[in-house]
Formats: sequence, structure tokens, C-alpha cells
Amino acid sequence: MSANNLLRKAKPVNVREAQAQLSKLIKSKEPSMVLSHGKPVSFLVPYEDMLDLVETIDELKDKKILQEIEQARKEYADGKDVPVEHLFKKMGL
Repeated sequence: MSANNLLRKAKPVNVREAQAQLSKLIKSKEPSMVLSHGKPVSFLVPYEDMLDLVETIDELKDKKILQEIEQARKEYADGKDVPVEHLFKKMGL
């Protein structure tokens, strides 16, 4: 799940409700945004979603991957096609 989807799907709950229903919120496996006086103060994220976010952050630290993304965007904007076989080979599939 992307970060934007996590934020959009997050159920807003106030601090007291979060304290009273923590077990229920965790078991729901849905993101929750904890609010204090109407302002976000914390975020409950399902474990698998958090792993995905950490992996994405790690990838964004890799300059080679960022260069490949930039190059692919340029090629796409220029209307260049990439055969799927080439893509799979590059991905090691």
C-alpha cells in the first residue's frame, strides 16, 4: 500500500478512543491516525504496510535506482517503448 493510500484509508481516532480500543485497532489491520485536539499526533500502521514503507524508503536512498526511474520517465515522456522481455531480464526474472 502506498503512503498516500495509507493516509487516505487511516481511520481518525482521538487519543482516548485509541487508548480504550488499542487492541481492536491493532486487530483491524487497518491504519489509524491518532488525533489530539483534532491534530494528528501518531499513526498506527499494520506491520506488512510498515515493511513496504521501509523498503520504499531504502530504495529511494539508492542513487542508481533513482537514476533508472528518471531515465524511464524521460523515455516514457518521449514515447519510447521498452519490450517486456527486456524489463524482465533487467529485473532478473
